[in-house]
Amino acid sequence: MENISMTPDSTSRNDRTAIIRSTHRGEFWKACPGTTGGYLCCGYQIITPMIGCGMYCSYCILQVYFENESRVVFENFDDLRREINEKLSRWPGIVRFGTGEFTDSLHAEERTGLSVAVADLLEAWPQVIVEFKTKSAVVAPLAKIRRPGKVIIGYSLNTPRMIALMERNTASLEERFKAARQCLEMGFNVAFHFDPIFYYDGWEEEYRQVVDMIYETVTDVKKIAWCSLGGFRSNPALKTRLKERQQHLPLFSGEMIIGADGKLRYFRPIRSAIYRAMQEAFFRHQPEAPIYYCMESPEIWEETGMIGRIQNGLPAYLDDRARALLSVEAGRG
Repeated sequence: MENISMTPDSTSRNDRTAIIRSTHRGEFWKACPGTTGGYLCCGYQIITPMIGCGMYCSYCILQVYFENESRVVFENFDDLRREINEKLSRWPGIVRFGTGEFTDSLHAEERTGLSVAVADLLEAWPQVIVEFKTKSAVVAPLAKIRRPGKVIIGYSLNTPRMIALMERNTASLEERFKAARQCLEMGFNVAFHFDPIFYYDGWEEEYRQVVDMIYETVTDVKKIAWCSLGGFRSNPALKTRLKERQQHLPLFSGEMIIGADGKLRYFRPIRSAIYRAMQEAFFRHQPEAPIYYCMESPEIWEETGMIGRIQNGLPAYLDDRARALLSVEAGRG
């Protein structure tokens, strides 16, 4: 992120529990940066009212992007509001927004109220749906959102073993599913994100069990907006940073390649095997499960039999999912 004017005497910038108030001078709305090298992007649109995360996942690329450990809340929300309204007035179709690219959308919600504020801002736009991605179990503040049908609560999932090993200070898997169940009861749509998926001894059975838990939690599958799948990949700078701290193992213990986008990735046969296994786990419960791959090559989509789902492109596929959810919400109104 650029053009961040920090308040120098606010709080310690190396304290993950701290929240610094600041002013953002750049754009609040940007398209997902995606990646290069021909990998397919979902066409997500990012709103950034805050950066930084109070939790700590060892694979998180934010520790390379930002020098400060603390979270930064941008106080000039009126500027955000003006920008969003102005750009939406010229946007021709469906917009899928998210706020979880540079922060966890809900972990600090009780202190900031930012997700509720964003939902309120977008409420008036019928073509807009917004997703709040999280590894937390924060639910109570969401009761203030007046149109839950226009909101998706997206839960990042992993196996209990990987959560314990890689995702410090996050909610447990059981807590995340309990929170998802509460969100469904409140009228929200939900999404689930397996990203990153790790390749390790026992991975297949453990990830299948997590997929089973999704369908034990969600009784009405029409409330699942989408589920993303992404094999572990990383900027090499993260490996360098973690190696300096002697923290790079076991995250980078296996063989990886440098992809066309310059990122470290599992070998292609491993990625295909991961996606086939995950497909099978989903399709056993829901043959038309709305799954997609995050930042994967067309060759992987072809190899795993998924390319037919996105004949008009991945963004169009997800726009259709959003359109269906918004049509239900409009019918309720």
